[in-house]
Amino acid sequence: MITYDRLYRSPTHNAQPTNRFSAVETTVSEPDEPSQDAYRELKNLRGMHLQWGYVRHQYPDSQFQSARKDFTSWKTKFFKVSMPDRPEEPKLPWPWRDNAKWLFELNGVRNMQKAWESLDIEDRRKQWPLIMLSTLDRCPDKAHMVLEATLDPLPPGYAINDVLLFVAQRLRISSIKNVRERTLRAEQVLELVIKVLEEAPTGHVPLGQRTAGILARKLPSEQASELYSILQRANIKLHPNTLLQFAGKLAGDMAHKDTAFEILKGLADSGVDLNAPSPSSAITTLLHCRIAHGGSSESHSSFSPKDTLEYFMDRGFIPNVINATAFLDSLCQRAEVEEAIRLALLFSESGVQLDTKAWSTIFRGAKGSLKVENVAKSLDVAKAANAPYVDVLNNALHAIFYFAEMESREKRLTAPWIYPLFGPMLRAYAKKFELEPLQWWLPDSLPLMLTQTTGNDGEKFDSNQLRTWDFLQTIVPLTEKSFSAQNSGPKLQPNTTTIAIMLRAYVKTLQYPYDLMAFYAFFKARLEEQGGKEGFAAQLIKDQGSLIHDTIIMAMMERRGLSRPALQIFGDMLKDHLHRSTTESTERSTSAPVHPPPGLCTFSILVRGLLNSGDRILAEQVIHVMKEQGVEPNLVTWNTLTKGYAAMQNINKTVSTLQDMEAAGFKPDLFTFKAFGKLKNQGRALEMMEGIIDVNRQKMEGDDLYE
Repeated sequence: MITYDRLYRSPTHNAQPTNRFSAVETTVSEPDEPSQDAYRELKNLRGMHLQWGYVRHQYPDSQFQSARKDFTSWKTKFFKVSMPDRPEEPKLPWPWRDNAKWLFELNGVRNMQKAWESLDIEDRRKQWPLIMLSTLDRCPDKAHMVLEATLDPLPPGYAINDVLLFVAQRLRISSIKNVRERTLRAEQVLELVIKVLEEAPTGHVPLGQRTAGILARKLPSEQASELYSILQRANIKLHPNTLLQFAGKLAGDMAHKDTAFEILKGLADSGVDLNAPSPSSAITTLLHCRIAHGGSSESHSSFSPKDTLEYFMDRGFIPNVINATAFLDSLCQRAEVEEAIRLALLFSESGVQLDTKAWSTIFRGAKGSLKVENVAKSLDVAKAANAPYVDVLNNALHAIFYFAEMESREKRLTAPWIYPLFGPMLRAYAKKFELEPLQWWLPDSLPLMLTQTTGNDGEKFDSNQLRTWDFLQTIVPLTEKSFSAQNSGPKLQPNTTTIAIMLRAYVKTLQYPYDLMAFYAFFKARLEEQGGKEGFAAQLIKDQGSLIHDTIIMAMMERRGLSRPALQIFGDMLKDHLHRSTTESTERSTSAPVHPPPGLCTFSILVRGLLNSGDRILAEQVIHVMKEQGVEPNLVTWNTLTKGYAAMQNINKTVSTLQDMEAAGFKPDLFTFKAFGKLKNQGRALEMMEGIIDVNRQKMEGDDLYE
């Protein structure tokens, strides 16, 4: 168990072995610009000398001189083509620059391999260095394909390693938007490494630590894990820095946290300083457990962040605020909120200075638990973290909003979802904040509303449905109590977060469609009054984005007959965004946008609302606009589409949506299966999907994976 005594130890008690390895590399000052080329060349010559000392033992005396000549020739030319800032045309022409054009212009590894094997073995052996160098120079994006196609006969190991390093350095997987394309590119590179290691004799390819480390950092976690396993099976000894690259990447994925933990345990046992920046960063990532969307099995991993932290603390690890925040967030996501609060206070007592992010993490977990006592205790953490008072009050206000929303879901209330929020929140707000900034945004008289019994009186807010709301008796009294404390001093100025919370509460309390449309007209007029010039309206849009617009659109989409007004709001956002894009391409604008651009949440709300109302054509048009704006659908969007089509019993559209989702690289989760479950004729849909899979399989049998 993590206790005060274990946290509060003297430095001698925390001492690690004297042969510590610090993962922090010494920063070498770069030479000035005129001498950079000479510096790099000297560094390259030093590297050549060291590597030749390793390679020379692979050749008999009879081949020593020719091997040395080939090695020097390759290294000299490779150094030139691999320079990131090399000129397009060298000062002295390279006669071999186009030697590989006949090969890399072919489509696919299979076609390249056939063309390569049409040469006799001796020609291949002689031509390989210049073929590969030509590819690196003229067509670097196909370097991995040409290397894979030309491994027979096996080229020199040092040259293979250089090409692998070249490929690793230019790997830009994160810049590929399509998830499936990213995965395919990662698999291509991984398969190349596997092929090299499996086909080459032991020790033939001196796979560099730098190459392995770059691949560990750049490959997705699934491929990085497989690469690590391959290197382990090949008995390739990895440097601690390389191991830290693998640990840092694998620690970020729930499926591979156990492997990352084993790597870090090995480093700790070997004397690595766990408090150095790189190991500490990897431990932070390891301690942070994100619950997967849809509650997939990954979220129920056996990995325990608490046991992990205890293990490292026993070996001298001293938590800082970053580690602590990641750990506390993991506990909150695992519904261990009480323990998170206890440890947050313990960390604070032990000298870990909690910051606003740490407190926000605890408060978010306390709200998520829907237990008032946890919210109350989280306020103690706010004091320990010296959280800004306005932020504390904002979170207390939002707790009312959140509790009401969750209660509505638990009671399975039907749309439109209207909550008696604004009155109680206004009463609390008025105790600490100035009314004037909020009044500017609302058409109603706030002082008059405060004189009413509940603040929700009047025809705008008065509901004909008599419902009993638990949140009015639980979280509201706690919030009022927190707003009543420290009552001395002038009223505070609300920030944009305060205003956004209150405006959203106002929207969710409005009963009738007319009042909802009237409020947007008023809100829009206020935004346009300042015309995007510097002021509170522009600041609200800058800080809060589309949050308020999205809330209004959602409230409209919940009501029959308000789809068109909701689309008009969407049009205001889109029009302002498109207009600014056009003007900024011709002249620099001096004003901020009046309306925020529509985000992924905006599009998802509209699509869900339109599908729920049976307006498939409009929903598909919104999806089309979404793609035009460069907004990529996420898993929630795909699930929304699947659910909408399935509810309409449109088998063709449901199946095509699932196929498109898979093509975009997303895996189905619990919500996907629930959405699919709305289809009555699921058997027919499954038959269609199997048919599509069979057709695709037949196509792939004749195709090269790389074409």
